[in-house]
Amino acid sequence: MKLSSETEMSMAVLAVVSVFCLCVTSVAGQYSTPSIQLISLYSAVSPGETVHISCDGIYNCQHMVCLYRNGASIMTQFCYPSQSNVTFTYSVVDASDTGRYICGVCSRFYKSSYIFITVVVLQKPSLSLETSKEVSWGQSVQMRCSIYTQHLVGTFTLQQLSGSFKGTKISTGTSALFTIPQVDFIHEGAYYCQYQTRVSTREFTSPQSDTASLYVIVVLQKPSLFLETSKEVSWGQSAQMSCSISTQHMGGTFTLQQLSGSFTETKISTGTSALFTIPQVDFIHEGAYYCQYQKRVSTREFTSSQSATVSLSVIVVLVQPNISLSAPDGGLFWGPQGPEVTRGHSLSLICSTEPQYPGGSFHLIFDGSNRTRTQLAVNHSASFYIPEADYSHQGNYSCVYEVTVSSRTFKSTQTASLTVTIKGSANRYGFHNGPGGHEEVENIYGDLEED
Repeated sequence: MKLSSETEMSMAVLAVVSVFCLCVTSVAGQYSTPSIQLISLYSAVSPGETVHISCDGIYNCQHMVCLYRNGASIMTQFCYPSQSNVTFTYSVVDASDTGRYICGVCSRFYKSSYIFITVVVLQKPSLSLETSKEVSWGQSVQMRCSIYTQHLVGTFTLQQLSGSFKGTKISTGTSALFTIPQVDFIHEGAYYCQYQTRVSTREFTSPQSDTASLYVIVVLQKPSLFLETSKEVSWGQSAQMSCSISTQHMGGTFTLQQLSGSFTETKISTGTSALFTIPQVDFIHEGAYYCQYQKRVSTREFTSSQSATVSLSVIVVLVQPNISLSAPDGGLFWGPQGPEVTRGHSLSLICSTEPQYPGGSFHLIFDGSNRTRTQLAVNHSASFYIPEADYSHQGNYSCVYEVTVSSRTFKSTQTASLTVTIKGSANRYGFHNGPGGHEEVENIYGDLEED
């Protein structure tokens, strides 16, 4: 049967379409889109870690398969006919490895969808002391930990290197400030800090910072020492000295120390000063003194420097004695120039002083001679007796008191002169020594006796 021309043409077109469809189906099967899969547990990794990536669904697998990062081929691997996938093992180097990863036959157009891998690089943070590295006990101290990173919202940790102190701060920035309100000696030592952040579902921790050292100190100022009494104190009297210090560490011990002597005394005080008393000063108390302050803070003892010295002088000031005249047998008269004694009558010259020190002696001085008569003091006085007055006894008399106090000898000032005038006929007698007296020279005052 002969076909018409139109029918022949229609059959030819159908044959061409059938061949084209067969070819397209064949090409589509040969060049199907592969898939990419991250075999490793995390898509966020640290430098130096290895990731495993699988490229699946490769038809007629007998080609080089490429792994691309951000559009650039970074690895190739041959796919054998028996395989339908390849696995790439890739070692991450640094942050530049962050990006989109795809795979596919290198020579074909069709590539997989992408996976995103983040390389988290945390630099070593820096730790700095916001306050001085030497902090007084009980004061506050601040340390700041900071880091340069794009991975914000993390946790800063401050850790004592050889101690128990640890503090954490959640921060949305690149630094955190740590405060220790009242430092104690347990806070002394080295500190470091670290930064921790979560990327994807994984925690990352930075290296430790360099250490910063903190020292806890107690500074005791130099105390001050004052003499509450005069710097010259009479022997046997009391002397007082006050030691004071400006400090917040009260309740310590003050010590008063003689610089070149054995005297030392301590006082526990609840305040900032202590009063020291020497009830009866002696010459061993003479000299320079200083004081110090000592305080236990926490478990340590601290001692201040020495105060400036103050000097104490022990003195003996004898009052000027008195001199008087008496005539036991009535031969005494008072004339225009003073006392007048009738020649031949007896007279007594009396030296006396105020009660200051026990014992001692009086010296009777007669200006008509360069000689001195001495007699021990009894009840703070001594009487020099002349049995019969003569013209040789006429003249000026004065007294000096002498006493030994704690191995040192002191003399008073000389009294004002007492002028004695002798009236009447002349008789001469020698010295008569009474009880308690002694004759230093012969016949210096005539008939002068000691009562």
